[in-house]
Amino acid sequence: MIARSLTVGLLMALLGCAVPVFAATPNEEIDIALPADLDALLTGKPASAFSYGGYLKNETAYRINEPRTFTKIRNIFSINAQYEFGKHAKLHTSAWAYYDLVYDLFDYDTIAARSVRDEKEPLVFLETLLKEKDSPAAELREAYADFYFDKLDIRVGRQFIIWGVLEGVRVVDELNPMDFRELILPEILDYRIPLWSAKVDVYWKDATFELVWIPDLTFHKPAPEGSEWELFKVLPRTTAPKTFDPRFSEVGAKVTFPFKEATVSLSYFNTWDDYPVTFRVISQADLRFNSPSSDLAIFPTYTRMNVFGATFTKELRGDILKGELALITGKYFAIVDVDENKDFYLDSDGEEQRNHIRWGLGYDFSFGGADISPSVSQWIILDYNEKILFHQYDTSFTVFIRKPLKKRSAVFTLLLIQLINFNETLLKPKITFNLTDHVQVITGVDLFIGSRTQFGRAASDADPGGLVDIAQRAQFIGNFRDNQRVFVEFKYNF
Repeated sequence: MIARSLTVGLLMALLGCAVPVFAATPNEEIDIALPADLDALLTGKPASAFSYGGYLKNETAYRINEPRTFTKIRNIFSINAQYEFGKHAKLHTSAWAYYDLVYDLFDYDTIAARSVRDEKEPLVFLETLLKEKDSPAAELREAYADFYFDKLDIRVGRQFIIWGVLEGVRVVDELNPMDFRELILPEILDYRIPLWSAKVDVYWKDATFELVWIPDLTFHKPAPEGSEWELFKVLPRTTAPKTFDPRFSEVGAKVTFPFKEATVSLSYFNTWDDYPVTFRVISQADLRFNSPSSDLAIFPTYTRMNVFGATFTKELRGDILKGELALITGKYFAIVDVDENKDFYLDSDGEEQRNHIRWGLGYDFSFGGADISPSVSQWIILDYNEKILFHQYDTSFTVFIRKPLKKRSAVFTLLLIQLINFNETLLKPKITFNLTDHVQVITGVDLFIGSRTQFGRAASDADPGGLVDIAQRAQFIGNFRDNQRVFVEFKYNF
């Protein structure tokens, strides 16, 4: 169990940026200047400084593989509000609360499909697993103040900061951690974690300079233990930097400017890896699986790394070409069980530090009335050697298609994520029916294609009590091949 959870956790450290994550809206905000008294011009009434909105939503999912059951009947209330203090300041807040009725109606072990996920484990093992529920929950999502000046904007508070230009690909964009409570299936802002931070935008000629300070050290959040989406966990003894301590804050800077009919940005971000590095002291006996060891020591620790990034977007005859490039220094990668220096312990405490390059390229175009956005991204580990657990080149392909169905007041979307190295695919076709200006019905399917993770040794069929080597395999999407589901959502916007 230690080997499996350890290595899968480290795999997620790679996929945290390599796996594309769907974003339904462009990353760059479009600032359209409208008169402050627009409401008054349209309605004849004085403009209000206070405004609010939100939604009520039900999300219901049914697993189509055994054991077939409802796995989610989540009811959500979300609200946001804004208050303008004249022309130079505005306060924005948003929050949500949800309750999942499925846990009151169905057995937890059936919902989590434990008999399938852990079919080779003894019953006593299953009975000792935690049963952590993703319900009920209430959270303040955003709470920030904007201050506007002639050449300067300031935003302070709990917020999202997005630096990338590719929809669904994390290359440069490392600022907000992710909540994996439901893998990568929710909308992008629903599973990104907002942070208490300060952002300053300075405007000089055609360039925008952005400075970011993040004292809120919140890291990637794993799915609830025992749930159907559990893949990795953060151990209680993990060493973490103290949050809201200025010595450990994350800081970044970015400049955006026009260059030869393109929009270009250069950035730097000094951050913490959102997954802990699992240093481990393992004796040669453990490496060979010959005997249990009292020398096994695991030291999960969050570590610093630097992200040097660049992005560009360029219009080409109505289409959009865009890309991202990043050099990351200071990141650790897990190594296989080797002892090259013959000291009878795993080399380098199981981790080696390597620089690596990430890049992504996307192209947005229209065809047959559909908006199509394909992209490709890749990780490249520099100074690579074969004892590193991960592939030197890790490539993924993403395509997002959006097709309005005007006769039915509906929109069809399709998200495809293909992890080339792991030979696995996520497919998410979905139709949104707009019944009225306020009411939507959404239905679709989540499909997972691939193999499960496989590490360690297995019991021998030919030799009772003996062990045999099995093919070592690290997977991501394939681990959830039995979680395929249909879903229906009802949403009322106000």
